[in-house]
Amino acid sequence: MAPFNYAKVLMALALAVVLSPLIKQAKTSLEMIGFGRTYFNVNTTSCRQIGHGVLQGCEDIIVDPHTGLAYLACGNLAARQRWLTPGDAYDVSRETEMDRVYVMREDDTYNVIQLLEETAVGTLIPFSQSLRLHGFDIHWDPANPQHMTFMFVNHQPGHAAVSIFTYAHGANYMVHVETVATDLLHSPNNILAMSQRAFYATNDIKFDHHIMRTLSTNMRLAHGSVVYRNETGSFSVALAGIRYPNGIARYKSQIYVASCSDPSVHIYRANADNSLELQGRTIFPDSIPDNLFVDPQNGQIYATTFLKSRETHKLFHNPSLETSRIAGTRILRLTLRNDAPSFDIESLLVDSGELMPTATIAAVQRRNQIQRML
Repeated sequence: MAPFNYAKVLMALALAVVLSPLIKQAKTSLEMIGFGRTYFNVNTTSCRQIGHGVLQGCEDIIVDPHTGLAYLACGNLAARQRWLTPGDAYDVSRETEMDRVYVMREDDTYNVIQLLEETAVGTLIPFSQSLRLHGFDIHWDPANPQHMTFMFVNHQPGHAAVSIFTYAHGANYMVHVETVATDLLHSPNNILAMSQRAFYATNDIKFDHHIMRTLSTNMRLAHGSVVYRNETGSFSVALAGIRYPNGIARYKSQIYVASCSDPSVHIYRANADNSLELQGRTIFPDSIPDNLFVDPQNGQIYATTFLKSRETHKLFHNPSLETSRIAGTRILRLTLRNDAPSFDIESLLVDSGELMPTATIAAVQRRNQIQRML
C-alpha cells in the first residue's frame, strides 16, 4: 500500500475551501442570467396590452388604496437608455419630450397629470427642471387621503435627485414642492415615502463610472445602500452593504427591499434612529426581483422578476416596443409566514418574452368591483 500523503490531502482540502465559494458564486451567476434555461408562458392568455406606443417605459405603478386609481411614471424608451447608466455621456438629442405621469382607471382609460411649479407671484407654470423618472411613491395625508404627496426619483443631468409634488385627488395637475439632492443619494433607484418630507431611497450601486459599475454588478459586490431623509431634510445612511438594492416597500412596521445581485427580498425593521435592522430574507434561485408592490388589504408582496438578466440588460440598452421573445418575466406573490421572518412564494405568471419584452412592476388594482393586475 502506498504511503498516505498528508500534504496532498491538505492541499486538496485547502483548494476545496478556496474554490467552493467561487463555484457557488459562478453557479448563482449562471442561474441569474438564465443560462441554459427555457421558459414557457404561464397564465398569460387573459393578458392584454394597454396604451401601446403611449404608455412606454413605465418603471413604476402605485395604486391608491382609497380610490383604486393607478398612477404610472413613464418615459420615452429611446431617451431612457441614455441615463440608466450614470456616468456615461448623455445624448440630449434623444430626449424629445419630458417624462410623464399618468392616472389610469379600471376601464383602461387614462390621462396625463401635468407637473407644474409655482412662480414667485403665485402663477402656475410647467415644471421647468429636468425630469427623468425612475421609482416613485405616494404619501397620503392621514387627515385627508385625497391630499397626496408624490416623491419621484429624478435622474437629472450631473446628479440624481428626488422631486416632490403635492396633488389633490381628481385634479389634472400636481404642484412642485421641492427637489432634493445630496452626495448620499448618488444612485437612487426606488423610494419609500414616510411622510410629506421623510423617505427611504435605495442606492443600487456605489459607483458612477460605467466600468466600475459593471465590475461591481458582475462581481455581485455589496456596494448598495439605503438612505433616509428625515423631517428636517437631513440625510443619513440607514443601511449599507447590500447587493444592488432595487425596489422598496412597506407593510405596517416592516420594510421590504429587493436585492438584484443577491436575488432576494429582505425584511427590515426601522430602529429609533431610522436605521434598518435585518429580520430575515427570502432567496429567489432563478430570477431577479425589481420593484415590489404590497397589497394593502393583506400585506402580500408582488415581486416582478427578470428571468434572463443578460437579455434584459441588452434590452435596456437597445429598447423596443416590440417583443424580444427572449428576456422573460416572472411575477411572484410573497406571503409572510407566521412562524419565521420569511415568505411563502407563489409563481403567478411567466412570460417568456412573447407578451412583453420585460417588466419592472406588477400592481393589483381594485375599483368598481373589478380586480386586475397591471
